[in-house]
Amino acid sequence: MTVDTISISLDVFSQMALDEALLVFSPNESLTLRFYSWAGPAATFGRHQSFRFIEQELEKAGKPRLSRARRITGGGLVFHEGDLTFSLTFPWVDFISPAEIYQRLHHLIAHEIAKEGVFLDLKPEPPATPGLNKICFSMPEKSDLMTPSGKKILGGALCRKNRRGLYQGSLQAPLTPLPLPQIEQAIYRATALFGDREPEQKADFISPQELHSLVEKYHSDEWQLRIS
Repeated sequence: MTVDTISISLDVFSQMALDEALLVFSPNESLTLRFYSWAGPAATFGRHQSFRFIEQELEKAGKPRLSRARRITGGGLVFHEGDLTFSLTFPWVDFISPAEIYQRLHHLIAHEIAKEGVFLDLKPEPPATPGLNKICFSMPEKSDLMTPSGKKILGGALCRKNRRGLYQGSLQAPLTPLPLPQIEQAIYRATALFGDREPEQKADFISPQELHSLVEKYHSDEWQLRIS
């Protein structure tokens, strides 16, 4: 029995667990793309963010009971309430920096979406107020994708383990008039160019037991409340 990564809807803890499982258990040279199917609204926050800050921001947003989970990747607080969320696991060789990965992947996504008639720009400059405690889509950062009007539309976060990388991305605003399948196909083409091969969209190498163990991790106070 293996894990279905495509058709099932998962809660936020299972989403984070499945991405980590793909990072840890994937064959070394594999390239895997996954589009999330959400079981309900949720929020995720960066590996190094303060849990107290997240609780305060959810309270300010009027969503104190919203399901939330700490990601294994960095970045800020992201609300998943109708966004297109996706992840990519890939070989990460030593000489490529995180900045290069963001720039190349986002450039390719913008290029492929432009083929569908929607044009996005890469943010050219670093954030004005860097810091760990932030709301991800409140301010664009270098290499985020922007609409021509200057609105941040796509941001991502990275993690590296054993020379493999995990990218988690959130496309927040609808790319009118593009339907969702066209957007997903554009992202699929972009990731194929990024990895120089067709990405897999299955995970027959993950056992339910391995996934269950990681889901428990993301539920735990030890992980949710961690500071480092």
